[in-house]
This record gives sequence, C-alpha cells and structure tokens, in this order.
Amino acid sequence: MRKSLVRFLALLLFMSGVLYCTEERSQFLRLRSVSFDSLALVPDDHFWRRIDPECHRYWPLLSLRARSIERSIMMEAPVEIRITHAGFGSFAVESTPLEPWFMVFWAGGEWFLTREGRMWSVHHSMNNIISQQSAREGPVVVWGAGLPDPIPSEIDIESSVKDSVVPIHELESWKENLESSGFYRRVSSITISRREGRRIIEILERTGEGSVRVLLGEPPGDWPPLLEAVDDILSQTGTKDRHLLIDTTYSGKILVRVIS
Repeated sequence: MRKSLVRFLALLLFMSGVLYCTEERSQFLRLRSVSFDSLALVPDDHFWRRIDPECHRYWPLLSLRARSIERSIMMEAPVEIRITHAGFGSFAVESTPLEPWFMVFWAGGEWFLTREGRMWSVHHSMNNIISQQSAREGPVVVWGAGLPDPIPSEIDIESSVKDSVVPIHELESWKENLESSGFYRRVSSITISRREGRRIIEILERTGEGSVRVLLGEPPGDWPPLLEAVDDILSQTGTKDRHLLIDTTYSGKILVRVIS
C-alpha cells in the first residue's frame, strides 16, 4: 500500500513538473486579450493600472480578482462595470453610466443619488459620462440635522462614488404617498431630520412669493389623511405671499404657524 502511494505521488510530481515546464515555455496561461465596449465610458487606464503582473502572466487570477477590480473602479467612476470571461485567456469589460435619481443637498453641497443607493458629488470630474446632467426626480432631498453622514465626510469629491445610507426604499415610499395625495408635483424639497429621537420629514412647497412647509412623522402610510387635512387648511387660509409651517406630527391635532 505504501509503495503504491509513493509511486502515485512520484507520478503526480512528474506530471506537475512536465506541466510546469510546458507552461513556462509556451505560457499558455498568459492573459491574451481584453476588449472594451464601444461606449468607452472609462479610460482603459482605470482597468490596466489595477491589473498586476501576476494577472498578465496567469489569466485565471484575473477571473478570481474580477469582482474586486470592478468594485475598485466603481468607487472612483460613476459607472457600473462588469468584467466577464470571453474565452481562454480573454476578457470583456462592459460599462454602463449611472443614472441620477434624486439630487441630495448635504454638507453644503449637492450630490447625485441613484436608485441603487450610490452617491457622488455634482463636482465629480467624470460627470460628463453619466446618463443625464440633472436628477430624474424634481424635489431635492435635504439630508438634515441629527442624521449620520450619508457617505464618509472626508472624501475626494472629484473622484469618489460611495454607497449611501440614504434610505432608498423609504424614499420611494415617501414619493408614492406624496403622489397619491397630489403633493409630489408641488414639492420642491424633501428634508429628512431628527427631532427628540424621532425622524421628521419636511416637505416644502413654493407658492409664488410665499411657501408652505409641512412636517410629517412616520410611518408614511399615515400621511394621506393628514395631507388631505393640510389641503383643506390651505384652501381656507390661502397661501399667497405667506410663509406657513404646518406641523402634523402631534397626535390628534395639526398646528399652523405663520413664519415671518
């Protein structure tokens, strides 16, 4: 039994040596080609400077590292990157521009936000490659006081794209409830803040020379009857040239205040 095992190991070592010598001479595991899609959104250098000599020499290593390379590029450029195996030793790189969904006002600046929760500055050096230069949705999302930073505060705003903590699913729910109540098309900003441990949503409607600020609590499923009551109040008081604050966050009552 021991002799058989020794013979098997010796044969295995011999075959491994033959394969190694053959590969060293022919280098059939070298990286043969990389093709880039016709969009050419990201300069080739963004890809090649992340490919170390080992990946050039042994293409299977590039397959293993493809996901980390994708993430690394997408942390710098407002694109979706996919690296796929396209044959023995060959790869294809595809890029898709990010689409701004909402504009976010935070830390004194404006930022783009996608439906997938990725966020980057309007001053990013590669904004010319995104699908459009303005957010798809009209209202600006204001990330207010008492909330954690949506992305790290110390970043290079001209070359960083980050995953945001802005609650995407909740933002979609707020939009749907505002739309069903007829308010969404009238809203110019949606401010998220925290008051006494509770999150408060403030919507702002511009009315000529005046404005209406409506404070809403959670959950958004409670908003429709409150917003209907707000509409009734506005129809009675009028809004022309007046600045009103309407607070619906108190149980059983709605407070209306004229702001000077």
